Amino acid sequence: MADPTIQTFCCHNRIRSPPAIKLMAEFDTDGYIVVCLISSVFGIAGAIYQIWIRHEDGPTHHAVRRRRGGELTLSNQNLGRQIIVWLAVADLCASLGVFLRSALWKYIKDVLPPDSDVDDTTNVIFCAVSSAWIQYFYMCTWLWTLCYAINVRRQLSGARYALRTYHYYVWSISAVLTGVGLTVLYVPDADCHNVHDMTTAYMRILPNYVMTYGPMIAVMVANPVLYYQAAREVDRQLVARFSQMSNTERDLMAKFKLKFSLINLVFYVCWLPNLVNGIVLWTMWYNLPFSMVITVWYIMAITNPLQAFFNSLVYQKWNCRWRFRRQASSDSSAELRRRNRTSMVCTEGTPLLQAKTESPSASTLHLNQPSVELIPKPTRSINSCSLV
Repeated sequence: MADPTIQTFCCHNRIRSPPAIKLMAEFDTDGYIVVCLISSVFGIAGAIYQIWIRHEDGPTHHAVRRRRGGELTLSNQNLGRQIIVWLAVADLCASLGVFLRSALWKYIKDVLPPDSDVDDTTNVIFCAVSSAWIQYFYMCTWLWTLCYAINVRRQLSGARYALRTYHYYVWSISAVLTGVGLTVLYVPDADCHNVHDMTTAYMRILPNYVMTYGPMIAVMVANPVLYYQAAREVDRQLVARFSQMSNTERDLMAKFKLKFSLINLVFYVCWLPNLVNGIVLWTMWYNLPFSMVITVWYIMAITNPLQAFFNSLVYQKWNCRWRFRRQASSDSSAELRRRNRTSMVCTEGTPLLQAKTESPSASTLHLNQPSVELIPKPTRSINSCSLV
């Protein structure tokens, strides 16, 4: 799991604080380690599926690049897919870190710094580096999740960032926050347990919690707002296109909202236990409900690595079909309305939208910006959609 509490376990343990000793003893048990191993394997599998196994149908599978102002950029329908791939890459690195750390704790005992006055630099370095690796890449997954929501919202309004911009922000912000938090915690002597008053404890330990939970809370707050705005914008554009909302458009909007509700739900399920754990530890340290904390830890050991697996389920195309019963009627206008039922091909970059394509058989609507449009395709009795 990824939690600042583990990073405090990597410090030299000379004070023998009863709450810390009891928690560390539970953290190093075989049961907890096995849970981490199993969940990390599922996380690795989900990330590998997103990066190398998953395939897309249609001509937009391969990234198409074009020059704008002398700069190579990804086309709209591939930018969202690339963000998902980099999210999976960060998840893969984090899950691998959890797996390797747990495997070493399983088969090489006494990896955590021992409860003694003797410095054990090797154990401290291994524990600190492995925890920092996991923390850094999970922080990257949080920011890539935020970037995906930002990308959806901006493309619906006709604007977008280049993929390079997202890379700059994600990797650099994660490095700065992780580096600052761990530097304050470990430098100069990795003696974060050796605190004589609450002020020293706050100055030594609290910054790492703030640097870790800050981005997590930001994503929890920002993503639902961004997706709510995106849903309202798509609703507005559909009404502007068709002047009314038929059952087909309502079904499409319902699936659109369901997909992004599930994306938000996955993030909350995976990371809300970490937030609860931090609040409990900081507010109830001297009267700690150990059974509750241990239960939350096991939940974290399951949900944190499984983020990659859950993401492989929600960040993909959802194929759906609507069938319309033929009604015996000589009314040519009714038949024309049935023929004009539309299907929408949606991409990861911007659901319900795709880059402009010229087709003589498709009636198109130009939105506010010429580079983005809804493309209805007439069919006889079946409409299909792909939400990605």
